[in-house]
Amino acid sequence: MMNDLINSKNSKKSSEKLGSFQLIDGKVGEISLVNGRLYVSFQTDDEKDLTLVFRDVAGVEMFNIQNAELSKWTVSLNDPFIERAKKLSEKHTEKLVCYAFWSPWLEEPLMRILASDFEIKTQ
Repeated sequence: MMNDLINSKNSKKSSEKLGSFQLIDGKVGEISLVNGRLYVSFQTDDEKDLTLVFRDVAGVEMFNIQNAELSKWTVSLNDPFIERAKKLSEKHTEKLVCYAFWSPWLEEPLMRILASDFEIKTQ
């Protein structure tokens, strides 16, 4: 997993949580954005249902992500999506992290989320 989060304690904690979370062969279900929080329903390869909650969301970019198989996710402080958000968003973008979900067959992520932090909720 790409990890350039050395300078931020909160982001480093988030990346550690991400590192312990198995995304391979999991699938994204329902996605909803409510009051600046993005809720992503996720089913692991062993059929555990989880909800990923991203806080202070400034942007989301996605292409056919629902029910797509995923191979990995990455965390970045210098993704090009962050630069686009700085130009287009009225929201504060200095402490945002880009969480990207990747397909095993493509060289581009299927979804990028710009948020300040996230948590994993089990159901």
